[in-house]
Amino acid sequence: MKRIGVSDEVFEALQRLATGFHRTPDEVLAALLKVPHASPEAAEPIAAFILSSEFRARFSAADKYLALLGWIATQHPAEFGEFIRSLSGGRRYLALGREEILETCRHNQARQIDGTQYWAIMNIDTPTKRRFLARVLEFIGYRDAVIEFVCSAIGMRGAVRRSRLSTLVA
Repeated sequence: MKRIGVSDEVFEALQRLATGFHRTPDEVLAALLKVPHASPEAAEPIAAFILSSEFRARFSAADKYLALLGWIATQHPAEFGEFIRSLSGGRRYLALGREEILETCRHNQARQIDGTQYWAIMNIDTPTKRRFLARVLEFIGYRDAVIEFVCSAIGMRGAVRRSRLSTLVA
């Protein structure tokens, strides 16, 4: 077994991810590097989706946001629908259908979430997308480490992700 050196901060971040996904740091790095036999699906299917080529092919924060909402809606249909129905007052970022979104605001640049009946307001900035996604994941019952990992995938370009990865293995 070879050893690599990383800063204390990087090691602590890696350890938090590993603990959050019930994996070892070695398994987390193997999944990120796509080393055969690493199985992020066993620990967290949503992490496997984020690491998939389907998700990484999405360029914009909006497309990634919609892809994650679509994945969550199909993997947790009852909880996702319940979350939308539980929204009350103020601005609603998700709705059961187009008409419901239009009732909230006619100028909201809503888009349908692929593969679902649901609609999402899209004229929100990336930090708001992350915060709202965190609310959805928390409602469903995801752990904090998983929520942090998922939300960090919004707004990240491939180069930024590769840069973070190279820091982990440097």
